[in-house]
Amino acid sequence: MSKQTKVSLAAFAILALVLVAGFAWQLAPGGPGTDTADGDGRSKSPVAEAREDPEELREAARAAGANELGQVPILVYHQIGPQEGRWTRTPDNFRRDLQELHDRGYVLVPLNDYLDGNIDIPAGKSPAVLTFDDGTAGHFRLLEQDGEAVVDPDCAVGILQQFGEEHPGFGHAATFFVNARPFGQPQLWQEKLRLLDEWDFEIGNHTYSHKYLKGLAPEEAGAEIARLQTHVQEAVPGYAPRAFAIVQDGVPDPIDIALRGESHGTMYEHDGVLWWAWSAAPSPHHRDYDPTRIQRIQVFEDNGRSSLVNWLDRISATRYVSDGRTDTIAIPDGWQEALAESHDPDKDVIVYITDAPQRTPGLEQQAAGARGVHVSFFYASSPERWQQILTLVEEAGLNTLQLDVKDESGRLGYISRVPLAQEIDANQGFLPIEDMLSELRERGLYSVARIVVIRDPYLARHKPEYMVRNKNGAPFGGGVWVDIYSKDVWDYNIALAREAYELGFDEVQFDYIRFPEGHSAKTAVYPARGGDGRHRVDVLSDWLAYAREELGWHRMFSAAVFGFIAHAVDDVGIGQRPERMAPFLDYISPMVYPSHYSRGNYGFANPNAHPYEIVSLSLQDFEPLIEASGCRLRPWLQSFTLGSPPYGRTEIRAQIEATRDNGIDTWLLWDPRVAYQTENIVP
Repeated sequence: MSKQTKVSLAAFAILALVLVAGFAWQLAPGGPGTDTADGDGRSKSPVAEAREDPEELREAARAAGANELGQVPILVYHQIGPQEGRWTRTPDNFRRDLQELHDRGYVLVPLNDYLDGNIDIPAGKSPAVLTFDDGTAGHFRLLEQDGEAVVDPDCAVGILQQFGEEHPGFGHAATFFVNARPFGQPQLWQEKLRLLDEWDFEIGNHTYSHKYLKGLAPEEAGAEIARLQTHVQEAVPGYAPRAFAIVQDGVPDPIDIALRGESHGTMYEHDGVLWWAWSAAPSPHHRDYDPTRIQRIQVFEDNGRSSLVNWLDRISATRYVSDGRTDTIAIPDGWQEALAESHDPDKDVIVYITDAPQRTPGLEQQAAGARGVHVSFFYASSPERWQQILTLVEEAGLNTLQLDVKDESGRLGYISRVPLAQEIDANQGFLPIEDMLSELRERGLYSVARIVVIRDPYLARHKPEYMVRNKNGAPFGGGVWVDIYSKDVWDYNIALAREAYELGFDEVQFDYIRFPEGHSAKTAVYPARGGDGRHRVDVLSDWLAYAREELGWHRMFSAAVFGFIAHAVDDVGIGQRPERMAPFLDYISPMVYPSHYSRGNYGFANPNAHPYEIVSLSLQDFEPLIEASGCRLRPWLQSFTLGSPPYGRTEIRAQIEATRDNGIDTWLLWDPRVAYQTENIVP
């Protein structure tokens, strides 16, 4: 412990008097936004006296890659301390977080500017908002040094000030959501709040006693909120916090209590209510913006990776990017539908055409509500059967088809241009794939390409150097598995995925992305493994990270996994762990087929006879494992019979209802025979 941290309570009592007397302070210059040459800490937008030429505005927006309907990361921290943990970020890791934001082109903006829809930053830059909950000691600590009171350089305030000084234009804006007696050092709490206000930080309301408001009578909840405002005003007369952060998930009923109210003569009014997690926030100009439900991203080490890095990757194709002006809302073509009807009429909407690949709100919406069936390429090869499937989709109220690109045989249902597919003659040429995808688009249907990855007997037979083998050199499992360690295998499947997007598929889903199961698989020989000592789980997550990097975040990407893995305590020998796979996926699709659960799972002697319960309990196991990543669930449901009872309408509808009852609006049905019945699907 340094001498600076060894300050006695008596010394701090003296220090408090010193503060009031106006001793010299070490503080960072500038305001909450970006530092500029004129010293006011804010960027200057080139707003002309008269409206400028629309084409010039579009060209400027195009040059900046602007999207002012994009997502904004609002980050939340709880403790800044010496030991990294679920609720604690070390000072060094917090500095790395700021560096990560800076290097990716983000600048810090005040929360209040976000709430006002007045994000004033340079063209090409993106806004990030920092929030700190609970007013813990590591947020703001004062030290005595050579007779002067100084900010601890390892507390959040000190780190922000120093980083802002060292990185001109980045700023040091942050909002501190406090309770009674914030930041430790109880004799200094009032002075600390005054200093935060003086230094252009913001103070937010987090209830007086860190109260869980859910279930409280409205007058009790309002009293907690009003009392904190009165408390803040004891330190900073007239200061009225404009934002309220809900404690944990204690949402008051009605939510309007968090926005405005009165108790014991104190009136409060907030412009935004911040929830816990897990999501980036929409632009304040976006149709989905709701000031009563602003979500945040907690920053912590998530299974060996920074959750900040995970989320900045996830929103890289949909993040808010400024055009450098405050009198316009600049967006790429395809985003018009996301504009709020009540957007600021004083801002001109600038829509420009971009050649850059992008993920549109329409695509996001289709994926979030995708409900459909799997179709094999052999079944779809018959024009008559293809029309039957399209009729089923229409009559059953579905909107999605998943179509095999490469199935369990390793063959392709169309003529691929991927060199390795051509070399091994994997092309079957059954499908006029581009015409079929065009028809799906005309019907407004969502298309998912299924690519079976590691089970590939065709590749293994024609390229035996990729085949997984037994210790004695014989083909493992009949020679159907290829080497997951082989970069050639990775690149082959990624090339097929890239081609699927180019053909017109809306999404690619990898299946059989796993190690082979069974006891004998533990001794299987992988030719490309060499001295690679990584655990199976690491190999698989690294695979997906590579695939996502190659395919980009502007594309929808998903993977099918065993349904049991969320209930299991390990990877059941196949390398699949949902929490490790989720950061690289838009959707994870657990195959929660009740027939695939063993006797005794979830307490049922015959899980297959309890479709509602098995699906519901399985999804409840998955949700907490993936929620921090932003990945969503889209389960595979059983539409076939395997064991007793036979599956019909009752069993299929039970699974659909279990999915819906868990708040999930997207699912896919699997029947290897493609023998779906409309009456088994419709409500």
